[in-house]
Amino acid sequence: MRARHTIAMLLTLASAVRAATKPNVMFILADDLGWNDIERHGSPQIQTSNINDLCDEGVQLNRYYGQPVCSPTRSTIMSGRHVIHSGIYEPFSQGTNQHLNLSWKLMPQYFAEAGYDTHMVGKWHLGMNLMDTLPTSRGFASYLGYWCGAEDYYTHEASSNAATGYDFQDMTEPTFAYNGTFSTFAFTERAVKILREQYANASANPFFFYLAYQNVHWPLEAPEEYMQKCAGKTGGNTARQTVCALATLLDDGIGNVTRALQDIGRLDNTIVVFSSDNGGPTNNTEGTQSNNYPLRGGKNTIWEGGTRLSGCIRGPNLPKKTVWNGLMHTTDWLYTLLDAAGAAPPETPQPGDGMSVWSSLSTSNATSPRSWILYETHPDNQQIVHGHAYQSGGMKIVWTGPSNPAQEHGWFPPPGQDPSTVHYTVDCGAPPSVPSNCGPSWCLFNVTADPCEYHDIATEHPEIVTALVNEIQVYQPSAVPPLKGQGCEPVIDAQGAWRPCD
Repeated sequence: MRARHTIAMLLTLASAVRAATKPNVMFILADDLGWNDIERHGSPQIQTSNINDLCDEGVQLNRYYGQPVCSPTRSTIMSGRHVIHSGIYEPFSQGTNQHLNLSWKLMPQYFAEAGYDTHMVGKWHLGMNLMDTLPTSRGFASYLGYWCGAEDYYTHEASSNAATGYDFQDMTEPTFAYNGTFSTFAFTERAVKILREQYANASANPFFFYLAYQNVHWPLEAPEEYMQKCAGKTGGNTARQTVCALATLLDDGIGNVTRALQDIGRLDNTIVVFSSDNGGPTNNTEGTQSNNYPLRGGKNTIWEGGTRLSGCIRGPNLPKKTVWNGLMHTTDWLYTLLDAAGAAPPETPQPGDGMSVWSSLSTSNATSPRSWILYETHPDNQQIVHGHAYQSGGMKIVWTGPSNPAQEHGWFPPPGQDPSTVHYTVDCGAPPSVPSNCGPSWCLFNVTADPCEYHDIATEHPEIVTALVNEIQVYQPSAVPPLKGQGCEPVIDAQGAWRPCD
């Protein structure tokens, strides 16, 4: 009896040691949060102390890029594949039959194979028309959130061109218990509940947790207490005040999650990632007032303001209070996090897809293994979607396509802020009165010396333009056309809820 008891104790101890040696991963994603919507980049307009703390306790990603809009970036995070290989250049419309390639293995599936529990809370936006497209069929063992791209924060109603339905799901079924509950509170509460109930025991499995908040995406609505916190800060602009309220609430949610990790003794062994999904829609684009100043442009553009993202990572084996200037792209997360977890990442499927930057992050090596950023490109220089952009050696070529909102063509300080009084971490001085037009031909910017893309130097350096065009053309043969829908379209059931059509 004593021997059996000793063996049981040893097995329990071994299980606890295995769980402790593998880092947990908490990936927190914000929606439509602009470069200038957090304190970290110099603006005092919106206080984000918990994001500040996360960055101070780890590595701030200063030259970190993604796609200029929602579904595309989310697809790169989950798959490690660039949008030129998925065809997901633009966000999925509401009630669509578009979905991420079902033959691809996604990040939670890799983590599950490595012995991790997998959870998702929040916005999916990678497919909803078939059961196989849902989060619980793509590797997540638990899920609470919404499948579509945008919905009311309180009623959770999502509208397509033809219909409006309820979209708040627990696993694969609608849960009406949250009708009337602001999504940020619901998501934070569920995340904290899972952490406290399932991971307070040291012998629990390691976890991969994807927490994708709705904030600060439109529709512009926020709890009154948060609106009051931002009163008087935005020059009387209600839209900007609401974005401020949403960003402040997002920051509070992040703080509650990291405190829960601390309370259960898991914070020190958890890799916590914070990231935005794209630049914010600015200058009243989409009826909202996120902000990316002093970077040029915003959401749906291949300017820096649409693609240079806010991001931080903290955790075991990572330095603290570090600003990392190495290049990183959202395709790199799958490879980087699997590398950090000691799991074998897949080989890069095609040129342009992701790579691990873990060795550089964990050793404070300023040099990234990534020396280039592919923003977007298409075969034979076709001028479709957002167009073409590529960065290498600090030089960036741009040829804009038709998806380039005119009202985001330049530089737009946020309402209520005088740029001359703010010490932005990216300091470019006053912008030119007329932005360069990069539609008729290639523009060239030195984004190391001119990160705000003030000065097109293509005519001065045609040899650099030619060299970069030769480089971007390497990726064009494998670029696929924009994704078309497949299969039946999702339906609204008798309860008024969005459902897969199968």
